[in-house]
Amino acid sequence: MNWRVLRHDERGSVSVWAVLIVAAFTLVVGISVDLVGQVAAKQRAGDVAAQAARVAGQQADTNTLMAGSGKITVDPQQARRAALDYIAGADMTGTATIEAGGTQLVIITTAIYRPVFLTSVGIGPLAVTGTSTARLVRAQNGTER
Repeated sequence: MNWRVLRHDERGSVSVWAVLIVAAFTLVVGISVDLVGQVAAKQRAGDVAAQAARVAGQQADTNTLMAGSGKITVDPQQARRAALDYIAGADMTGTATIEAGGTQLVIITTAIYRPVFLTSVGIGPLAVTGTSTARLVRAQNGTER
């Protein structure tokens, strides 16, 4: 048996293996980076929704507030406008819904995450959403009234 011939036939087999391993490793790293980026974008969308709900909740309806009825509501137009302005300031889109007679606010935000690595395999911008609900209550000494 000619050992020199066998050694010559196996040349380059490690190179193919190394290329495959590097390609697989790059794919795993790329998916990891883009998954973390997408999760961070979704978390930011939720944070913006929560802050938009807070801003909208500060738009108290002065008529019901001054009437002394004990019920606090928001001015629907002002609350919606304040929430949408906050969302737009964060470079997102969204909706603001006032429910339950002006005592509950539902904010939904939408942001776009642009993958870093996955665009090379044809995966384009991904939409992420965040949702927040706020309920207006009157509290005295930590107790809802």
